[in-house]
Amino acid sequence: MMPSRRNVMAGAGGLLLAGLAAPVPAIARHHRLMLGAFEVIVVSDGALSLPIGFVLPETPRAETDALFAAAGLDPAHLQSQVNVMLVRTPTDLILIDAGGGTDFMAGLGQFPDALKAAGIEADKVTKVIFTHAHADHLWGVIDDFDTTRYPGAPHLMSAAELDYWRQPDLASRLPDAFQAMAAGTARRLRMIDDLLKPARPGGEIAPGVSLVDTSGHTPGHVSVLLTSGSEQLLIGGDVLTQSLVSFARPDWRWGADMDAAKAAASRRRTLDMLANDRIALLGTHLPWPGLGRVERKDGAFRFVGA
Repeated sequence: MMPSRRNVMAGAGGLLLAGLAAPVPAIARHHRLMLGAFEVIVVSDGALSLPIGFVLPETPRAETDALFAAAGLDPAHLQSQVNVMLVRTPTDLILIDAGGGTDFMAGLGQFPDALKAAGIEADKVTKVIFTHAHADHLWGVIDDFDTTRYPGAPHLMSAAELDYWRQPDLASRLPDAFQAMAAGTARRLRMIDDLLKPARPGGEIAPGVSLVDTSGHTPGHVSVLLTSGSEQLLIGGDVLTQSLVSFARPDWRWGADMDAAKAAASRRRTLDMLANDRIALLGTHLPWPGLGRVERKDGAFRFVGA
């Protein structure tokens, strides 16, 4: 039987972590919280188990073993949630990232069903914000018919991120592990081109919703700061990706960071802000539902789940 384009793309997308990740069964679930006048809804797209050698390629195994043992954790495989967020404000229903869809890696693609289970219709979304264009944050925006799931909403991405992934010769200049993902990301950006709008960190996307420059993980990565009354919450995307390492060892290179030095600087800056200003954190890959706060500990930081 001839392979379909979808099967070919699924195989290509999987090359990023081929042989490296074992799927973790996902549960269609959601979590709701209030932030002043805003309702924040966290919906699961699934979960993955990532090997330590992929996510910390430059750290000696003895150091990772010691760090995880001190925390009572097993470093052999790190479970990584993929949490997708929606924010209901007085004026908007904003989707922040779209999950990985079913073409990237086994274990993902649960978000559409989980969204329905949460009682939210896709056509009610008024804005889509992408923290960045890695597959597990972008690819789920397209359905099985190669059309966007949110046709009535502008799709916002930082101008720097959008310019980067739109480069026609990008894939050929990336490491082998990222080439197939770059091709899949470019394909999806073309599909939603008429809805894409570039944005810049610093300004409001909607009242109380602004973008924060947290670049490094990708060239134009942003986080989303919510402010309602006296309450604030940062939706971090991948600026802080692991509940132990990103906080206790923010200078360690994370395998998916595209600019390691800049990503480490963004982690440090974000951790300082969250700890100093007592801003709550909601992370895409932090333990379900991804919500907590940051505290200083032993010259670094720790994540305290809510």
